[in-house]
Amino acid sequence: MLTTVMTHSTSEAPSSGGDTNKKQTTVFEDLDSKDNRIAVATKATGDIMVALLVYNMCTWTWLIKLAPGMISVAEAVHLSSPVYWVIRKTFFAQFCGGETAKDCVKTMESLKTFGVNSILDLSLEEDLEATSSSTTQSDEQTRQRLNKHADNVAEQIRTCIETASHQPQAFAAVKITALGSPLVLQQVTTTLRVLEEAFESLDIISTGRLDKAGFTALAGMLPNPMNGSADRLFQEADSDKDGYVDWVDVKSTLSFHTRESRELFLTAEPSARIPGLTKEDLHDYEVMLHRLEALCDQALGTHTRLMVDAEQTYFQLAINTTVLHLQQKYNAKAHADGPLIFNTYQMYLKSAPKHLRDDYRHSQRNGYVLAAKLVRGAYLNSERQRTKDLGLADPICDGIEATHMAYDAGVQFLLHKIGSATLATTGVVVVVASHNKASVVKACRQMQALGIAPGEGVVMFGQLLGMYDQLSYTLGAHGYGIYKYVPYGPIQKVIPYLLRRAQENSAVLGAAGAERAMLWEELKIRLWGSNKQNTIQNSSAL
Repeated sequence: MLTTVMTHSTSEAPSSGGDTNKKQTTVFEDLDSKDNRIAVATKATGDIMVALLVYNMCTWTWLIKLAPGMISVAEAVHLSSPVYWVIRKTFFAQFCGGETAKDCVKTMESLKTFGVNSILDLSLEEDLEATSSSTTQSDEQTRQRLNKHADNVAEQIRTCIETASHQPQAFAAVKITALGSPLVLQQVTTTLRVLEEAFESLDIISTGRLDKAGFTALAGMLPNPMNGSADRLFQEADSDKDGYVDWVDVKSTLSFHTRESRELFLTAEPSARIPGLTKEDLHDYEVMLHRLEALCDQALGTHTRLMVDAEQTYFQLAINTTVLHLQQKYNAKAHADGPLIFNTYQMYLKSAPKHLRDDYRHSQRNGYVLAAKLVRGAYLNSERQRTKDLGLADPICDGIEATHMAYDAGVQFLLHKIGSATLATTGVVVVVASHNKASVVKACRQMQALGIAPGEGVVMFGQLLGMYDQLSYTLGAHGYGIYKYVPYGPIQKVIPYLLRRAQENSAVLGAAGAERAMLWEELKIRLWGSNKQNTIQNSSAL
């Protein structure tokens, strides 16, 4: 199904008797048209100037690399106020909705007038450097500090959900590292990675399955294998009773989400083949789950959805297994708003296609909706530097073209699983989160070929606030479900986060040449005049 909208020249006002210049256009025509100026026509001239300045600064790689150090020096010599004033008027104004959730309401309402929805994003995240035990703190003191911080963040996300709930179809973003101990998430990820490697080593003839003997051997490698449990666990894992289990069966059974199965990972002997967790670690993981479940309950009650962001690879397996557990609980029943909680897949990872397919099989076997946001990835530089420093294999695809292929193949895979389903009947909902026009066009064409209506709610699109508005507004004008991430937070907290994103995405920001050219053309029109400007009228777009 393909929608059309009306366009006309802005140099001629439509007459009361009808505009003879109006014509029907498709989303593909408007995305390709150099005359479509929907994203700039209503911007204030000052905002256009700021956007041009910021876009150009984002191409200065030396500035992006040096900015964190420059800010640190400014803070050390008590000159942060003027530095933050400049940032507030430029980068912050372009890419953030405000310092509080309430500050973002005006931005969210403005986006909505163009058919663009919002993902409200409290831009806080944690990494290992900020959470490791200091020389003056015991492990117990570190645990208490991290749990207190996570409780505080959970309260802030509750405010985020409450604010987002006032706009229909809005999301609240969640970063799981901020809701628990990153140290525990890293350990859970390590445990799951080694468990999968052990499974693969026992699958000698590469069938992707283990028989009972192989599963028993795998269970014996666990940190705390309980006597006599292997037979019972195998019967539980072998859901189709064919005498074999695959990796999806194994990770469903040997999980961290029931008290009994968690005990299998309790550290008993340091020499265990598969590393485990301490009693305190497992307790902290369970507490993190309770925080997330409380947020899910609030979101469910306020008709708001949650978007869980992907993070670094050394956290990601833990994040993924946590979200699948929550999806199994909260996405199991059809809701008028669609599935409650979404996971994020970074398709620049070599492992992403397999994980996406495994998770689809997991959702089918366990009867819930797989809600997936697909991104290319946001940690390219730091991931490669870390693997280089540690002598590990590079987890990132070999080259940008391989990433493009993996991304588009992932989108195609999910779209074909949706097929002719509606929001009430689908087993998959996907968010195509991309600034790449080619990927967006491919997704729209696949939707058209499969008969997926733009406004059905089973396929959505996403971009960052302040980036690629031409894509966003054009999709909104044609009735597609389109979302902007709207980050917010205290400037001293948000700006380092945005600078890290700018470092990781400098190529994306620098590639916005068409967007910059359009802004510059619009500015010239306003300053010196021109009659060569066409735009989609707001009244036609909604």
